[in-house]
Amino acid sequence: MAIDSTVMHNYRFSVGFLKSLLEGLDENKLTHQPSPGMNHPIWIVGHLAMTMEFVAMLAGADYKGPEGWEALFGYKSVPVDDAAKYPKLGATVAELDKAIAAVEPSLAAMTDEALAAQMPNEGFREMMPTVGDGMTFLLNGHINVHTGQLSAWRRAIGLPPLF
Repeated sequence: MAIDSTVMHNYRFSVGFLKSLLEGLDENKLTHQPSPGMNHPIWIVGHLAMTMEFVAMLAGADYKGPEGWEALFGYKSVPVDDAAKYPKLGATVAELDKAIAAVEPSLAAMTDEALAAQMPNEGFREMMPTVGDGMTFLLNGHINVHTGQLSAWRRAIGLPPLF
């Protein structure tokens, strides 16, 4: 039941694709919301970094997001079209990279027993009953949902698709 190479390959591909969608974006538009409430690039990247805090807890890794980021990017946070409220894109990408570097070794070391354990977060447990179920979703489904949002955001501001 260990996190297998296909899950990790998809995860690494998704992070790379996310970063390719960020290349060349206008810094002045990174919190623009073409539709009310639409997730913008800064929120998406910061949110994915903060999600890694939960992944770290599940994997037994040592990662905590920056102070104040939970309110900006955590579960149930609401993105706003105000660049002054957010760190710059480079800082959010650097934090995501830091989180990934902190968590990946622990993912590889997780035992079958750890992955088969009941999801400790009661609300999340209804959808993902085990730690392994949750990890697979967070490393693949969750990041891909938000990468799709970033792709849609790019199209909404008039940028072409990457593929």
